[in-house]
Amino acid sequence: MKPDDTAARGALRQLPLEFPGGEGGSRTTTPLGSCLVTGGAGYLGRQLAAELLQRGLSVRVFDLRAPAPPLPGADVVLGDIARIEDVRRACSGVDTIFHTAAILDWSRWPTPAQRERSVGVNVRGVENLVRAARETGAARLVHTSSNNVTLDGPVVDGDETRPYAARTRDLYTETKIRGERIALGANGEGIATCALRPGGIYGPDDPTILPALVRNLAAGRYLATFGPRAARSDNIYVLNLVDAEIEAARHLLPASPLAGQAYFVTDGQPINYWEFFRPFVESVGVRQPRLNLPGGFVHAIVTAWELAHAKLGVPPPPLLSLEVRKVAISHFNRIDRARRDFGWTPKISPAEALPPCIAYVRRLMSEREAVDRPHWAWWVAILAGMTLTGALALSGAAYGWFAANVTSLLPRPLIGAIFGWACWLHVRKGLRAVQLAERAGLHETSLAWGWQTFLLGFASLSLLERCIARREAAAREPEAPRA
Repeated sequence: MKPDDTAARGALRQLPLEFPGGEGGSRTTTPLGSCLVTGGAGYLGRQLAAELLQRGLSVRVFDLRAPAPPLPGADVVLGDIARIEDVRRACSGVDTIFHTAAILDWSRWPTPAQRERSVGVNVRGVENLVRAARETGAARLVHTSSNNVTLDGPVVDGDETRPYAARTRDLYTETKIRGERIALGANGEGIATCALRPGGIYGPDDPTILPALVRNLAAGRYLATFGPRAARSDNIYVLNLVDAEIEAARHLLPASPLAGQAYFVTDGQPINYWEFFRPFVESVGVRQPRLNLPGGFVHAIVTAWELAHAKLGVPPPPLLSLEVRKVAISHFNRIDRARRDFGWTPKISPAEALPPCIAYVRRLMSEREAVDRPHWAWWVAILAGMTLTGALALSGAAYGWFAANVTSLLPRPLIGAIFGWACWLHVRKGLRAVQLAERAGLHETSLAWGWQTFLLGFASLSLLERCIARREAAAREPEAPRA
């Protein structure tokens, strides 16, 4: 079928097929025809386009850059979704549109440039897509939204009757709500639309969740958890989401239950985030932290830090306030409506998704710099010594007990001087560790070396010096002759 064969495409849309349904019996489905995937160079978009090609469908991908690695058989259209001319060109001759393009910016206090970028893609991009789809005669649009759109406090066993969040605290949630409203409001007048609200998307080659975990592990920042252990959240394996996108499109007809509706799609097994991370953490030989901090305490610190970053230009925090909220409170939803209306259930369980994800985490970890750890005895001895010295220097009651029960030969001013000198020395060594690491090219782990050396002093600094010496020795070794 030629891309510009409008009559044939119109006839195709009028030819529904019957397939066995799930709990609702048989459901009317329709051929997808020629497909457009916006954001086709992104993680979800590329996976979706690859699956559509595998099923023998005609696929066009639309993005600012071409998919890498390339997608053999795909028609690649480069352009900006914020430009209506580019979107018209991408939509020309397609029947089914999968909209996966989005800006993931969770800033609470975005700059004007950040706001313009997110609104341009997540809001105006949807407006452009709806307009171009109607002008070019596309039949259906599956809009990829987010479970964030109803995150306005804890969500336990939520469903699609829950209203949009009344108070958005980040740019992403705000713009995704606006984009979803536009997509669903466009249903009718020649085009059928629906929206999918996935949980956190993960899988091999995931560019966000698992790489962020590996960065924290490699930098030595995975030292404590936070929030209640009972807090649970939704996730979805990327191939389950790909399947949901396709099934929603196949069932999306003007008179179908999907038209104008939104659906939560997840793995169907909500889990505490720290338990979700546990197998990945332990797969690279790191022990899950035992220290657990109050979620509210961490959220307050991160919020203040994020504000200071936005207003004063200090370095950004390792986590944003939205990320802390999503870890520290329950937010999970039922997927009954997707099962009822288009027969979708996740086909790959979290247990089945685990092995390829663990292999991916191990590969990422092997490619990153690591921070050498002193023997555990150093941690115990130095931290205990500093804690004891500080208590004696700062607490009259503690020193009184020490003088009465241990020894009175050490005057308190002397202990105070020793503690002050030790603190100064630890700060100095920590700063030196950062400088040494940066000069040696250890940019990814320089701060981790600095914090560890601040805590442990020479025990950490000596390891860093040996690490740098090994790198310099390896750089001096002559290259092995090639055959």
